[in-house]
Amino acid sequence: MIKKVLIPNRGEIAVRIINAAQALGIKTVVTLSKAEADTLPAKMSDEVHYFEHDSFENSYLDIPQIISLCQTYGADSVHPGYGFLAENHNFVRACEEANITFIGPSANNLETMGDKQMARQIARKAKVPLTPSWEGSIQEILSQTDQMSFPVLVKAAMGGGGKGMVICNNEDELIDQLPIVARQALRYFGDDRIYVERYISSPRHIEVQVLADEYGNTIHLFERECSVQRRFQKIIEEAPAPNLSQEKREELCADAIKLCKKIGYKNAGTLEFLLNENGEHYFLEMNTRIQVEHCVSEEITGIDLVKWQFKIANKEPLSIQQNDVKINGHSLEARIYAENPDDNFKPSPGTISYLSLPTQAGLRKEIAFDEAVEIHPQFDPMIAKIVSHKSSRIAALEHLQSGVENMIIHGIKTNTNYLRNILNHPFFIEGKVDTHFCSKQHEYLLEESKDLKEQAVVAYALFRLNPFNGTKTFWRLNKQIQFKDKQREYNASFQQIDKALELKIDQKKYQITKLHIEQHQISFKLGKIAVNAHCFNTDKNFEVIIKNQMHQFIAKDILPAYNPNKTDELDIKRKSLNAPLPGQVMKILINEGQEVKKGDVLIILEAMKMENHLCAWKDGTIDKIHIQNGHKVKSNQLLVTTK
Repeated sequence: MIKKVLIPNRGEIAVRIINAAQALGIKTVVTLSKAEADTLPAKMSDEVHYFEHDSFENSYLDIPQIISLCQTYGADSVHPGYGFLAENHNFVRACEEANITFIGPSANNLETMGDKQMARQIARKAKVPLTPSWEGSIQEILSQTDQMSFPVLVKAAMGGGGKGMVICNNEDELIDQLPIVARQALRYFGDDRIYVERYISSPRHIEVQVLADEYGNTIHLFERECSVQRRFQKIIEEAPAPNLSQEKREELCADAIKLCKKIGYKNAGTLEFLLNENGEHYFLEMNTRIQVEHCVSEEITGIDLVKWQFKIANKEPLSIQQNDVKINGHSLEARIYAENPDDNFKPSPGTISYLSLPTQAGLRKEIAFDEAVEIHPQFDPMIAKIVSHKSSRIAALEHLQSGVENMIIHGIKTNTNYLRNILNHPFFIEGKVDTHFCSKQHEYLLEESKDLKEQAVVAYALFRLNPFNGTKTFWRLNKQIQFKDKQREYNASFQQIDKALELKIDQKKYQITKLHIEQHQISFKLGKIAVNAHCFNTDKNFEVIIKNQMHQFIAKDILPAYNPNKTDELDIKRKSLNAPLPGQVMKILINEGQEVKKGDVLIILEAMKMENHLCAWKDGTIDKIHIQNGHKVKSNQLLVTTK
């Protein structure tokens, strides 16, 4: 009987595991970076171990250290969550040798299905449909280009989580990308093997959740739609998949069960498939772990997957038969990322200065903090999930829309407004999306609502004018302010008419009632429209957030004039390269005294598991390099100077 579990993970998945374990009466030990002492895993776990070192190699990926910690804390089991050591068969074997129960599949399951090339061989033997692929060394793959029809997809054999994949549209791109993907695969997954498969244009990404015990009992929890992605990373998932026939649902689930039976799989797992435009499906890969999006399957079936992971590892047989598993309503999940969609989704680590979580009844929030905290650059940029569950898809969608609009995170950039635009897009509302939805609708998804922009202008003017000044009656009249945004300048004033407030911005008049102003919040009725906004005064400007759409304003009457972006002339005069964000120097591609051309890659900076190529901004000669490979750098830290 499992009595104590060590959780070598962090973030919302650590919270999820702690909740499940404690509900089963199992004590918990969580391992964390010292920088995460203010997060929920640290507050919730029975015990906490703080790593001495920040590097993953000396903490989360250090197998001997994790085994030693189990022994030190008396943990008889390990639940890895996802990422880190979750699909490392060597870790499972080390657990077995130390008589520690691994909460997950067997080492053989992990080794077999974690290797995408081997998994494809098994699927082929099981007669599950596959796309054509080309394997071997880089040279061997390149020798087979005459058999390929471009575009193709380069993939890491041990990849996962959207990492280690790139599309190549021609042979030249393939030649360039093969060594890059191999290098990333070695860094992230400890294995530089890669392969190439035919790229299916406009596919849907559908996956099937399975549970299997040690006694050969295997069930599925139906499918999830995971087509809304950017950079192969899922953003929104839902269950069941919309616009999927019952016949296709049964085919997908049957193939998933067939593959599990073929390898004697046990515990929780996910079989991923692609559907082409004709509705034909192809096996993609198997994720031999709990997944980020497991929540939507739990919501529609009422089955707690993480609890069952513990029970199965405890050698309990499944008490659920396939006929017992029913689809109840619809569930959608949105992933909140610390990133800036307006700047090519650049990671946005930093300190959260203000946090307001959605309060809608029945909305599931998977998050690792309940107060303003620092988001660190060494970790994955996903910081939270919001999950809705209602009797119908449209009701669940409206519930999630409301939740995303009311998730306020200030101090760092997030993708919440981008998510809002996805959830309101007519194609998504109709359930008509494929894996290229985000790229095809890129401009639309970055757009700001003109109505919300107008509301933000009004909210800013009211917040600045503040006619109440803490009283219940108007005290300040005929006050005027001048402000601007990136598009135009505004002049605003107000006057009292009966019990209402008339706000005048340029030549337009607005009738304002039910005005209420607090420290960071303002609410009012603009005619018949109820407006709720969050307002923040920063060092450079004033920010107004309405339904997670942020607008920036500068007060012309009290602040210096707005500084435009640097001109080309100023860029030419610049003699230094500073870090655009915190991260770790992965590779320096230049030497002091070297001549470079504009656009040459100088440094590869890794932040939140992404490579950022820092390029020369002009032709010139490198004078001094101020950092070394492996160095951790802060935002705006000096990296390189030129002569």
